Amino acid sequence: MMAVALPAFASFDQGEQNGFRYGPNLSWGVMGNTPFVWGQWLPQLVGNVHYTWLEPLDEPDYGGPLGKNPAYLKMEASVEGSPFYGGYSAGLGLRPFKTNPQFEVNLVYESYIYYKSNLEMVTADVQGGGRIAETWNADYITDNVWKDEAANLDYVQLFDMSLSLEFYFLRSSILGGGIHYILSDVSTDFSGKSYDYKRNIPVFSRDFLLELNTYGRLVFTENWAAVFETIFYRTGYLRSGNTVQKESLGYGMIKAGPHFSWKNGLQNVTLEFGMWKRPKKRFYDGSLSQEFLIELEYQGYFSFPIHKRLSK
Repeated sequence: MMAVALPAFASFDQGEQNGFRYGPNLSWGVMGNTPFVWGQWLPQLVGNVHYTWLEPLDEPDYGGPLGKNPAYLKMEASVEGSPFYGGYSAGLGLRPFKTNPQFEVNLVYESYIYYKSNLEMVTADVQGGGRIAETWNADYITDNVWKDEAANLDYVQLFDMSLSLEFYFLRSSILGGGIHYILSDVSTDFSGKSYDYKRNIPVFSRDFLLELNTYGRLVFTENWAAVFETIFYRTGYLRSGNTVQKESLGYGMIKAGPHFSWKNGLQNVTLEFGMWKRPKKRFYDGSLSQEFLIELEYQGYFSFPIHKRLSK
């Protein structure tokens, strides 16, 4: 079965490779990750409910699998929550050509509320004293969130514009890549310094993020596949005269592991082992062991009996 790559918890949602159908799709999922050794990486725990309508650009086949080289218009909306933030997203996407490789463009609006967790971050360190490394770690964040000094609620909105290219081969295996340009606006009183918990990176109050990702899925059987992802984030740069107000921060990550699905792709579990790294040493003061992590994700899809009636 062919399917799509839609950002959910990360840049590539493995469950959608099996779970998507034409017409309405409703899913829910939970993702959590943690480093093997506590230190720099802030563990993540996120749950969401996601609704997607896929409108075929040729003859309607609501409820049917996407088939080979699908072309469609996508409308989506989701609600998402974690211990640090909660909110919603809505967007449009288009996969216009019935070709292989597949090309897709997406525009997604995200709106979140920080739950007493918007922290003042160091985003410029022209003296090279390592202050960014000291604040951009798990200990600093967990020691300061949910404290009286933090605002009760802070608001953030993002505009995510993305392009992706995917190639399908043996047994609906997939190899793809994409680029995201994300505009971020955070309401904060911390001289413009804040944090993006979804992407685990400090940001300015008005900033942009560039995300580059590649991903793949090698299918072995109806139930088993091997998956991998690479992600690289880079934030904007801000200079006023001779003063650097914000440096361009970034990090990269690679993950790989098994993907198991059952009930015709309506239930999916992905286990990935990975490593992440910041490109500059003065942005990182941890050990090598703190750069390894493990991630577990479940994604389930609800079946819509209305499918068959819509197709008639």
